[in-house]
Amino acid sequence: MIAGRALQSALYRHRYYAKQALGLANRVLPRRTGRWLRGLAEQVAFRVVPQYQGDTLPPIFHYWSGRYVAPLLARIGIGRPEDLFFIETERHARKTGRPISVVSLGTGSCSLEVSLAAALRERGIQATLECVDINASLIQQATTNARALGLTDCMSFKVADCTHYARPAPADVIIVNQFLHHVEDLEAFCASLAHMLAPDGLLLTADMVGRNGHLPWPAVDSVVQSHWKALSPAQQFDRFYNARRTHYAAVDHASYSNEGVRAQDIVHCLSNSFDFTTFLTFGGAIMPFVERRVGFNFDPQDAADRTFIDEVAERDQTALLNAEYPGSNMIAVLRHKGCAQPGVFHPVTPAEHIRMTADQLSLAAKRLS
Repeated sequence: MIAGRALQSALYRHRYYAKQALGLANRVLPRRTGRWLRGLAEQVAFRVVPQYQGDTLPPIFHYWSGRYVAPLLARIGIGRPEDLFFIETERHARKTGRPISVVSLGTGSCSLEVSLAAALRERGIQATLECVDINASLIQQATTNARALGLTDCMSFKVADCTHYARPAPADVIIVNQFLHHVEDLEAFCASLAHMLAPDGLLLTADMVGRNGHLPWPAVDSVVQSHWKALSPAQQFDRFYNARRTHYAAVDHASYSNEGVRAQDIVHCLSNSFDFTTFLTFGGAIMPFVERRVGFNFDPQDAADRTFIDEVAERDQTALLNAEYPGSNMIAVLRHKGCAQPGVFHPVTPAEHIRMTADQLSLAAKRLS
């Protein structure tokens, strides 16, 4: 056990070189072998770094999200992305007037799901929550947490590959939170979600829907590079390379794992199996400056840093409103085909997002030719 942990720790410390090696292997290996290798790397990453990734976001991310994302979420009556799952589940339960079943796929340590179960119980909602994840240690941790809170009578936990998970009975609500961007066979997975969802059920999701591998779109990259030039040398330090970069160097995370492997296809694939009732997108050129690679270089307590982030965020929001490029993050509520009544779409509809994605793909192809 100790030796295993030491090996995992060593792999994590030298993850940059491991990613480079995996990227090279994926370029030279047969397609099927490369696909298997990316999937294996993804599973290893989930086991080596088991903590919930949201807890490691830099403080500047929370400054940006509070100032620019929160007003967008207020359009659908929520304060944080996580609130979507409670509000929509409670609303659906009260509408049906009966106990409901909730299935959450790709749960990690189930912090969201445990909080959801506790909140539903507090509001008098009868619901069972089934949590599914491939990481056995995280599922065990979640089971322990649920037991400590007296929630084991309404929660169940299963260790399984979510992309091949089958359920004997339809679920009233399905939650897929920050998991779709890890799925390579999106068509099959979305079809299985439709099969698993009750006829009047809800699919609730929040995810990353930008370019595959979390690369910036051509139109986004132009904005990022123009702002990157204004940074001080210290602010140009990139934690992925552990060095200063005089320009923002995009990294294709799908080259060595399933991270963002088909992010750009998520909205299209969901649209083939479901209708959207809510579709909110946000974030584009601002994302490199507020996420883990660079975001720790900015202090939300520093006025100059806040001013810079505000400038990028406001330019980004204008571009999204003007449909210059699609947003990289999505919050959505979906129903079966023919069962949805359009709710809130902002700043664009799902169809417009799909069209802009195709436009950026064409532009990227032209730049490579």
